[in-house]
Amino acid sequence: MAPDPQNIIRLQKLYQNSPKPMWLKHPRSKFYIYPYVAMFAVGVTVPFYYYGRAVLGIKADK
Repeated sequence: MAPDPQNIIRLQKLYQNSPKPMWLKHPRSKFYIYPYVAMFAVGVTVPFYYYGRAVLGIKADK
């Protein structure tokens, strides 16, 4: 099944006329990018927090 030519033209105009970066041009891109960035930030910072605690010898409270 071939894609709809009108939809291709509409999407081409959307992407070419927008001044936003490529990854933010689509209308739903904010719903994909921002949760990904938030999870990535948490996934990177939490291990470094615990690495610091391990280096300093701080034990978890029981």
